[in-house]
Amino acid sequence: MTSEELAPSAFVNDDRRLRTTRLSMRRLRPDDAEPIARQANDPGVAQMTARIPHPYRLADARAFVADPGDEFIRAIALAADDRLVGVAGLRPRNDGTAVMLGYWFGREHWGKGYATEAAQALVDFAFVASDIDCVCASCRVINAASRRVLEKCGFQLRRTGILDTVSAGRVSVEEYHLDRGTWTALKAWGK
Repeated sequence: MTSEELAPSAFVNDDRRLRTTRLSMRRLRPDDAEPIARQANDPGVAQMTARIPHPYRLADARAFVADPGDEFIRAIALAADDRLVGVAGLRPRNDGTAVMLGYWFGREHWGKGYATEAAQALVDFAFVASDIDCVCASCRVINAASRRVLEKCGFQLRRTGILDTVSAGRVSVEEYHLDRGTWTALKAWGK
């Protein structure tokens, strides 16, 4: 494969379904709009994300499912019954050296380890399917659960800052990075 074939933007058109022990991460489908709207309309979910508005209506979800943009977006469903529990994705950074990891889960699915499982699968996919140097992620300073997910995946705190979000306005965030060398070492230690 050439470097161009491995560019982060190649993620966008990748049809692969990612699987973990309990989760299946697949392309969005029209029937995902209703559960996405129901779960994302929770102000507690919207306020912890950068781009989900509140209220979040069925029309918003239908528009998102129809055109998720230039990102590798996956519906996260339970492997046992294909019930949607959240959404996650990878967004290429403009410089082509990294991707941004993002995820959210419906409130009824919090605290079950799904975010860690999904994040690990997406990080592995990002490093295996491309030649990127780094996977980045950010979370609100008040989002201890998301911070724990990132730390369990090997991400390291790089800086704090301010982010303009759709639902919560200007908020304090922590930015985390996981570079390829650290990821490689973590994968080797796990064997």
